Amino acid sequence: MSGKDRRPYLTATVLDQALLDACADNFETKIEMVLEIEKPGGGLIYASDRNKYVGGVFYEALLVFPQIYRTVGEWLAPTLQFSNVTLNLSNADGRFNVYLPGGASYNSFIGNEVTVKIGLAEQASTYRVIFKGKITEIGGFSRNTFAVTFIARDDYEKLNVLFPKVAMTKASFPDIEDQNNGQILPVIYGDWTVSLDPDPAVVPAYVLNGLNANVIGGTRNNVQFRISDNDLTLFDTTKVYLLKSSEFFLVASADVVNVGAGLKTFEIAQNTGNLWYNGAAYLYELGDTFYVQIKGKDLGAYDDNIVSQAQDILITEAGSISGDFDANWVTYRDKASPAESAISTFKSRIWENEPKPVMECVLSLLEQVRLEAFIDENNKLKINSLHFEDWNPSPSFIVKNWDIIERTLVPKADDKNNFNRAQGAYDFHPIVNENVKNTPIFKNSASITQVGRAITKQIVFPNLYVEADVSSQLKEILKIASSLFETIDCAFTWRALLLDIGDFVLLSIDFGGIIYDNVPAMIRSKAYDPAGIMIPVQLWSTQMLPFPGYLPAYAGTVGGYNGTITQE
Repeated sequence: MSGKDRRPYLTATVLDQALLDACADNFETKIEMVLEIEKPGGGLIYASDRNKYVGGVFYEALLVFPQIYRTVGEWLAPTLQFSNVTLNLSNADGRFNVYLPGGASYNSFIGNEVTVKIGLAEQASTYRVIFKGKITEIGGFSRNTFAVTFIARDDYEKLNVLFPKVAMTKASFPDIEDQNNGQILPVIYGDWTVSLDPDPAVVPAYVLNGLNANVIGGTRNNVQFRISDNDLTLFDTTKVYLLKSSEFFLVASADVVNVGAGLKTFEIAQNTGNLWYNGAAYLYELGDTFYVQIKGKDLGAYDDNIVSQAQDILITEAGSISGDFDANWVTYRDKASPAESAISTFKSRIWENEPKPVMECVLSLLEQVRLEAFIDENNKLKINSLHFEDWNPSPSFIVKNWDIIERTLVPKADDKNNFNRAQGAYDFHPIVNENVKNTPIFKNSASITQVGRAITKQIVFPNLYVEADVSSQLKEILKIASSLFETIDCAFTWRALLLDIGDFVLLSIDFGGIIYDNVPAMIRSKAYDPAGIMIPVQLWSTQMLPFPGYLPAYAGTVGGYNGTITQE
């Protein structure tokens, strides 16, 4: 019989991977959760699923913890899935009645902070936050005869806001025309002086005083315009155009006057003789439309950088701060090689005038250069890369049969994202409200032969406008999608506690008909299930998806980084 003490968790003061590995064959791990809820008026409710002291604080057995779930979301679907936690605290003895309607300290719990931590028994130094959020205003608090229920959403609920949100209204501009009343002022980034074919300008300028009697008649005062909500870095007064009857007329720069602060407002003098229309000096008519060449928001050296644009939208529109971001935002902003992943060289621009969730826009931007945003273990916004060269071919975390909870292993083909032929639509133009260009059609002929048919998909790149950039991204996306890769749903034991989304594990498992022989797999979602501290995950298997440093020894491999993508 071994004399080695297999219970290092009894004296450990740090919860790290070495400790988890050392305890891997113990049934009693002492990994536990605690909960803190901010009380109305101040102070905290300390609760757990068992009575205990942690760091001198008594956590009372008041609840059974729910599963807490995080994900990077669906590939090629720009939605961020937030963690929601429903907490049922025992109130059989009426201890919380003081805070409830009719209680002496009644006040709303809505907006109060909820923190869930996980660690080793009573060792405070080992506890780490796995959920932090606020009680929601929608169904966030309820009660019955024996319990109170709180519904909390994680801290990044604040990102679930709409932008842009500033509208032109008759209250602010009494002489605005009906078609512009309520028009949302666009948020604009990037260079709108290039890639404008077939038009000389594509960004509209909105008339603010078209109903003024002295503009449409009388003394023919200047026509006033607004271009954007945000300040601009360039407004080319020599490239202002009137669009009449599908024909563009260049407005003389001498008639473009009174350019305002931030370059987002200006005026046009009419009836000057500098612009003639139908044989007479131009006079403004209701409904006339004008287009301008401009450059968007000032981001210093990163005006055209898609990662910087995404980050600035989070900061400007959703109130994020620099501390909310993982350092790898800078890494990917500045990435310069290889050519297909050189984000620092790609050109991006944004013209957004319809309210949409901030994260929907941000995730769409990142998706166009094969990046994803998620909330990491440290409660920061982090980027996950789908660039082959960033993947880990030799993960140190090896998953054996005993690391997987019995009967939880479910591999399946990712039917949503398996396609072998694609075309990219790109270069959104506000003047026509659509993407105006398409790439050639690209395909993986070997995959088409293997599947027996072409599976075609159109991928949209509204913010990229250089065809070479779009084509390179489309080819790389096809290399993944045409590999016919699998997703794997399973639950790991608590040894996987410290793994995070985007991490790679090495699958070395054999369950009858399911065999993975040292196959790297990427974690796409992760949860904490207090029932035995299981770690439910969803993985991407690379069994049929080669990438640098990993070449599957399997017949039928047709995709991956060395897959052959050809133009049709």
